[in-house]
Amino acid sequence: MSFPARFVSFLSRAARPQRLPRQAAFTALTAVAAVVLALLAPGVAAAQTAVPQLRVMPLGDSITWGVGSATTSSYRAPLAGLVAQQSQYTVQYVGSQSSGTLADQANEGHSGYVISQIRDGIDGWMSAARPDVVILHIGINDLSRGVDVANAPARLADLVNRIYTDRPGTSVIMLGLIPTTPNLGSQVATYNAAAQQLQGTEQGAGQKFLYVDPPALTSAEFSDTLHPNDAGYARMAQAIYPALNQVFSSGWATGEHQLDAGTESGTTGKVRWADFDGDGKADYITIASSGAVSVYLNRGGDGHGGWSVLGQVTPGQTTDASRVRFADFDGDGRADYILLGTNGSVTVFLNRGGDGHGGWLPLGQVSTGQTSDATHVKFADFDGDGRTDYVLLGSGGAVSVWLNRGGDGSGGWSPLGQVATGQTADPGQVRFADLDGDGRADYTWISSTGAVSAYLNRGGDGYGGWLGGGQVASGLTTDATQVSMADFTGDGNADYVVGDNTTNAATVYSWAGGDGSGAWIDLGAIASGVTIG
Repeated sequence: MSFPARFVSFLSRAARPQRLPRQAAFTALTAVAAVVLALLAPGVAAAQTAVPQLRVMPLGDSITWGVGSATTSSYRAPLAGLVAQQSQYTVQYVGSQSSGTLADQANEGHSGYVISQIRDGIDGWMSAARPDVVILHIGINDLSRGVDVANAPARLADLVNRIYTDRPGTSVIMLGLIPTTPNLGSQVATYNAAAQQLQGTEQGAGQKFLYVDPPALTSAEFSDTLHPNDAGYARMAQAIYPALNQVFSSGWATGEHQLDAGTESGTTGKVRWADFDGDGKADYITIASSGAVSVYLNRGGDGHGGWSVLGQVTPGQTTDASRVRFADFDGDGRADYILLGTNGSVTVFLNRGGDGHGGWLPLGQVSTGQTSDATHVKFADFDGDGRTDYVLLGSGGAVSVWLNRGGDGSGGWSPLGQVATGQTADPGQVRFADLDGDGRADYTWISSTGAVSAYLNRGGDGYGGWLGGGQVASGLTTDATQVSMADFTGDGNADYVVGDNTTNAATVYSWAGGDGSGAWIDLGAIASGVTIG
């Protein structure tokens, strides 16, 4: 892992903590360890400040979904490219739909929908996606089909007001309809004029609404009489981008750190991946045979920024690593220490920085659990609230979920019941990981060939269902114990991590849409590994 070998060796000898009773509260590192860290590793930094991330819902019809684009990426892909050129904020697209060849394929584009149909679905979509910003482009189907055209602006105003009712404080960027749409010029002009007037009305009522003049596309920038082609979508993105910048710079949408530490990476061996310091990137965590936990903070990995050695953060609570999980229980963005008892009970120690860096806050037992077989228990943020939930994989592969409301004695659990029939009865092949960046853990499984397939979480059976993503990776190993799914890059999307169970080295492939809908970016060997006692 390119850690200074002499430093690691010296730390392991000079700063080995005394053995304490395993069921005692977590203790601080010895003063020697703190001195060693201070003297030999002055570069060990506190949590890095994450760049604000705006949750953006592209909302509309087939144009938003991407009809006419060779890759069904709509304006979303070129807009993401423009956002990537600045460093003040990042964007995470959210929504119940998925299309395009880009890292964040989520959107709320519904082919063929008119304004009233978007209005009918908006309550559930807003509740599930929790956007900071809505990019709205809707109305062309009303005009092209002659659906009560005179009252289309009134229906638009009703939709916008419903967005604000569903999620007060949301910023809405309304892109007008393309004025050069064939055969609809005069109707589009009237509709756009009303939409532009809506800006004054909404802002006068204290709402965050911006109307954006649409580009006048040429005939060469249309794929048919309604839909732009990729050149036209690029022009749309260029029109939207300044408005998005204005929304951020004005303070309308400041963004928050993506809370994606609520889902464990999926393996139960000596090496784990979890966001220990709350900077949004999964860190390298080791569990020794003694149960001691050490942390190496992710600063980009070998060749990409390196690592900060935090050292041992706790002597641990058990020598059985399979009963230890790292996931954010309290929603503060940092992975906590979760212990599965031999009787199935769940005990939590909240991460306050670890021994020598702020310690731990023991919550005690938060659940009696549902099974004594730890292999059938996963911890994943199923509902996207930033807190890990209890997931049970039945003997036949069925998935049941208990939503974390604070745990026993502190708010309890909300049982969802069975949310999926599952794809495999082998829990070792199942990974929960947020691939599309909406904050909710998706269901992925590793086949006997190593291929990774996924179902995107839209709430689960009975609560919004699943969106089949098909095979997202051909895989690099048939040994599922080597595969972790964790957000290494900090962009909100889970990456594919391949570990060597002998050397503890790791290679990362960063999510950029996955097979068939984008790509994976080979970051190479980001960790050469460390010796784990």
